[in-house]
Amino acid sequence: MPLVMQYNGPYAVPQVLCDYCGEVVPDAQEGNYQWAEEEMTEGTSTPLYFTHKRCCDAFETTRGGGPHWSAIGLECLPYYLVKNLKSSWRAAQAQGAMMSRR
Repeated sequence: MPLVMQYNGPYAVPQVLCDYCGEVVPDAQEGNYQWAEEEMTEGTSTPLYFTHKRCCDAFETTRGGGPHWSAIGLECLPYYLVKNLKSSWRAAQAQGAMMSRR
């Protein structure tokens, strides 16, 4: 369960957990999202995993290793999510600010 809500005072804060060690990934620069490229045909989907960059190789090894894994830094994920959800960064920031009321 790599995405969790962590309660910090009155706020529910989404956090990314490493699928290898179970710890929070505190900074996008320290993490990856990754997937196994087992069947790359149009319309197929595969589970997405989150790891610390330091845990990436060990995670892949526990899943059978091999050259069939892909990983991209977590700092890229917001861009792709906003694009694929047909939103904009401006809308995401505005809604996030309104929901957090900070």
